[in-house]
Amino acid sequence: MLFHGLAALRAWDRAGLVADTVGVNFSGTELRDPKLVDRIRWELDRFDILPERFCVEVLETVVAQGDNDVITRNIAGLAKLGCRVDLDDFGTGHASITNIRRFAVTRLKIDRSFVTGIERDEDQRKLVAAIVTMAEQLGLKVLAEGVETPEAHAVLAQLGCGFVQGVGVARPMPFEDTIAWMKAQMSR
Repeated sequence: MLFHGLAALRAWDRAGLVADTVGVNFSGTELRDPKLVDRIRWELDRFDILPERFCVEVLETVVAQGDNDVITRNIAGLAKLGCRVDLDDFGTGHASITNIRRFAVTRLKIDRSFVTGIERDEDQRKLVAAIVTMAEQLGLKVLAEGVETPEAHAVLAQLGCGFVQGVGVARPMPFEDTIAWMKAQMSR
C-alpha cells in the first residue's frame, strides 16, 4: 500500500491536481519493523515526495498499548522525518492524552461509530463536539470517518470537524477513476 499510495500522489501531482497528503494504514506488525523508517524514507525519495505529504495512520488500539519500544521509536522517527501521524478509529481504543502527545499525533480520525446518525442523535453530536474541542485544545486536526449523508457532513462542519471521509464524499473507486473525480470536484 505504501508504494501504491505514493504512486497515486505522484500521479495526481503530474495531472495538476491538489492532494496535500496521502495516508496509509500501518498494522502493529508493520510498525514493529525496525527498518520501517528507512523503508519509508527510501520510498519518499524514490517518488520525490516531501515527508510532510505522507501520513502514517495508526489504529488507536496500537497507541493505547503504548508498550512497544520499536513502535514508539518508529512513530517518533517518522514524525521527526516530517511525516504526519493520524490516530485512526479514535474513540475505540482508550488512548490516553499522554500517548497521543508521546506519539506526536497530528490528527484524530473519529471512529464511524460516533458519526453514524449524528444528524438525528443529540448524544452523538455532544460526543463529537467534545472530541473536537479536546483536539483543538491539543492543537490537533480532526477527521470524521463514515460520513454517509450531506446532513451528517453539515452537522460535522457546524461542530468544527475540518475533514470528513466516507461514501457521502465519494464511493470507493478504481484508481483510474480518481483523476476524473478529483477534476470534477475542483470545477465545482
